[in-house]
Amino acid sequence: MPIHPAGRAPRRGLRRPAPSRRTLLGAGLLGGAIPLLSGCFGLGETDGLVLEQPAGDVPEKYRDRQRVVIWSAYTAHNAEVIQANLDAFHEAQDDIFAEVQIFDSYDGVESKLAASMQARQVPDIAVFSDVVWNRFYLAEALEPLGGYFDADFGTDSFDERFLKEGTVKDEIWWLPFGRSTPLFYYNREIFEAAGLPDRAPETYSEYRDWGKAVGEVEYKGKKVPMRAYVGGDDWYFQGSIWAFGGAYSDGLDMRLTTDASIAALEYDRAFIHDDGSGYLAADATGDFSSGACATAMQSTGSLSGIKEAATFDFGCGFLPREKDAGVPTGGGGMSILRYASAERKQAAWEVIKFLSTGQRTIDWTLGSGYVPCTKDAIESDEVAKLAAQDPRYKVALDQLEISREPDIVRRYVPETLVEAMNAIQSVYSAGESAEKVLTRMEKELEPAIDRVREKFERRVGTDT
Repeated sequence: MPIHPAGRAPRRGLRRPAPSRRTLLGAGLLGGAIPLLSGCFGLGETDGLVLEQPAGDVPEKYRDRQRVVIWSAYTAHNAEVIQANLDAFHEAQDDIFAEVQIFDSYDGVESKLAASMQARQVPDIAVFSDVVWNRFYLAEALEPLGGYFDADFGTDSFDERFLKEGTVKDEIWWLPFGRSTPLFYYNREIFEAAGLPDRAPETYSEYRDWGKAVGEVEYKGKKVPMRAYVGGDDWYFQGSIWAFGGAYSDGLDMRLTTDASIAALEYDRAFIHDDGSGYLAADATGDFSSGACATAMQSTGSLSGIKEAATFDFGCGFLPREKDAGVPTGGGGMSILRYASAERKQAAWEVIKFLSTGQRTIDWTLGSGYVPCTKDAIESDEVAKLAAQDPRYKVALDQLEISREPDIVRRYVPETLVEAMNAIQSVYSAGESAEKVLTRMEKELEPAIDRVREKFERRVGTDT
């Protein structure tokens, strides 16, 4: 249930702790440049290899406990929520101390971990995004988790849909923690002025017609565009390409140059450059919250931030369809690193178990801005009460029923994200031909796909 957006500044009345040296190290602020991951990395099949933990700070009262190091991409208020839950963990038992080292993004975790593995150091738990953990799985750097579950903490503790996303060849490698989908946000005041219904558009075709209607009216004395586009994250385009019947790939076989895929990006080009209904925004959430545009497609985790910042009434709805639904899942989860010692792995599992059960998972859901991933949170009275108080929060839960995980190349070929962002920005900003841009993107990705193909076929194969 979306309550607080990931990475936001803390709420008023909450004091954010001063960053420690371990926090700065975790963010890479005291180190050198971290290399971009290639399609194949890691130490491979090295049975019995144990790598050191990263350095850090352990309070004196916890010196005698088994130390667990967590590399996390959750910052600001979300970091406070996790720390509060870990403080409760430290009070609940006497054997384990969990230390969080904070990074500024999922990319920061990915890059630092790739470098630290070569330096023969690994944390015990890493928080990976939905399009990053797969690469460490290919590198054989993750611990299989199925054998750790027991009668007190079984696989049925998690939402089945999210648990499946972290499963390959009937083994679990990545557990859901902070998951999300995009939502459609709309300014009710602008829609009313344009004579539009109080709902999200059912199709992209309807959305385009509505964009022209919005262009005919003024809001607070100004003309406003229909949509602020996000160019720094292709997550939203992953959804729209599905909606038009296209895809990034079928397995590792590219599908970017099919008529349906081209139609999805051509729609955006026409929406922006022919109709004047959209634009490439530096901060789409901020623009929507300030009334500078009529609609935005943003994460479920943006809902509370928009609710606090907006001075107008707004609604939320499902993403538009066209030929099909196009709702991608996103967000992060937790993995245990294979190269930690057996003692560290078992202690890491106890940390994950604590964070994923009971009141802690409810507190995380209510405090973080992510949809609930565990049965305890999904079935809690607190989450049900919030959904009843504000139906906009319930939209995120309902839309999960038509969501799907990203296409294979987005998950297993790291160059895909860079090439996709270049492609959509070329169209959004410069108005380049959608067919030309996607043809170029597909060609640029061919060598990267070839580099991972053999390992993908061996480690994943048809189990996608």
